[in-house]
Amino acid sequence: MSTDRYGRFIGGTTYNDSLILNRDLLKNGLAWHFVRYSNDMTLEELELTARKKKIGLWQEESPIPPWEWRANKRKN
Repeated sequence: MSTDRYGRFIGGTTYNDSLILNRDLLKNGLAWHFVRYSNDMTLEELELTARKKKIGLWQEESPIPPWEWRANKRKN
């Protein structure tokens, strides 16, 4: 297991013996791939495919990334 620059553990979640949660969330348009901290091309491709298919949050005209939403919330 690895850690990020803040010492937090970076791990994955596997379910049903072989499915990987973060990949399934991205594949179904239910999560963002935060490229600032990840250079995993598989995750990037899964998000891009979901965007092209306009599934999950990509159905919205202008989805707001969570990091932008949090920044705006702090300003208000």
